[in-house]
Amino acid sequence: MRICIVGAGVAGMTLAALLERRGVKSVLVERAADFEHAGYMLGLYPLGYRVLHGLGLFEAFREEAVEACFYDVFDGHGKKINHWSMEVITDRFGPVLSSTRPQLVSLLRSGLGDVDLRFNTTVESFTDIGHAVQVKLSDGTEAEFDLLVAADGIHSRTREEVFGKQPGYDTEWGGWVWWAKSDAMPAETFAECWGAGRFAGVYPTTRGLGVFAGAPDEKGFGDPGAGRGDRIRAHFDGAGELVEQLLADLPPDDEPMFFWRLADVRAQEWYRGRVVLLGDSAAGFLPTAGIGASMAMESAAVLNDELSRADASGVLNALKLFELRRRCRVEDIQSDSRGLARMMFVRSSSIAAIRDLAARFYTLEMLASDLAKSFETPI
Repeated sequence: MRICIVGAGVAGMTLAALLERRGVKSVLVERAADFEHAGYMLGLYPLGYRVLHGLGLFEAFREEAVEACFYDVFDGHGKKINHWSMEVITDRFGPVLSSTRPQLVSLLRSGLGDVDLRFNTTVESFTDIGHAVQVKLSDGTEAEFDLLVAADGIHSRTREEVFGKQPGYDTEWGGWVWWAKSDAMPAETFAECWGAGRFAGVYPTTRGLGVFAGAPDEKGFGDPGAGRGDRIRAHFDGAGELVEQLLADLPPDDEPMFFWRLADVRAQEWYRGRVVLLGDSAAGFLPTAGIGASMAMESAAVLNDELSRADASGVLNALKLFELRRRCRVEDIQSDSRGLARMMFVRSSSIAAIRDLAARFYTLEMLASDLAKSFETPI
């Protein structure tokens, strides 16, 4: 089977590595020049990293990752609302692990073997001719493939060309991401500050503390350049000692920082002919549950599973079965992430006060009940 995968992110590389392990060669194209700017922090739940067991990469990942043992939530002024132990999840399913995206990407690359990975390459055009997809790449290559996999992310050009603009959910919030010193929080504790019109989260990795500082994307909050740091500090004034420590490591205005617009996408179709969407191109996730990477890896495993029981002539049925197995599960968990966003990202002080009061009496089992169910649901 001849397969072209667009996008060497978590989903694309997981699929390429799984195919390689079965002896199926793929062409993996990536528009970036390298993996030097592969992103910041991410979390992996057991439903995602169990795919690494099948690739023989789990132990290497475990050595580089930080286990999330505790989850602390503070109000908008730095007063602790609750301190949860992650044991209710980890004792049943395994640890929740935190790493950097570059660490995971590097690990997945080590599992690619001799996969044909092409940087600085995009798909210039493609045509589904029924028995194959004719693909023209920006490096001058033209070839026919049995399957074109669009794993090119939440802003997928491939998806838009095939299906047009797809609906999504926009929180109208955005946030800045940077690295802070590791002594601001214990290595095993993830912490978030839920305020009215502001949110800050800190997530330990072996690289340091990944920080996300979010607010409604208005009044210049997301503007880069001169005055960026002053605007961020002013917005989080009075947010408490933890946030003050994190802000002390805010990069200077002339250093690049990533601004994350908090919006997702939900494709109404996952495949058409011999073109299929995978990972964020099918359903992009808000970061609220930290589950996007896990779902991308799980989807890649299911697509590989269905393709393993088909030859080139059976691709269309394999894609149909893939969507039947994945779409409802992915959209249910995506809806959970949206629900968390509505709880975390509020503007009203009165609503924030009611939420914070309720959170004092919540158990982690109550907060993560839907997520826990997904661990026990077969795929």
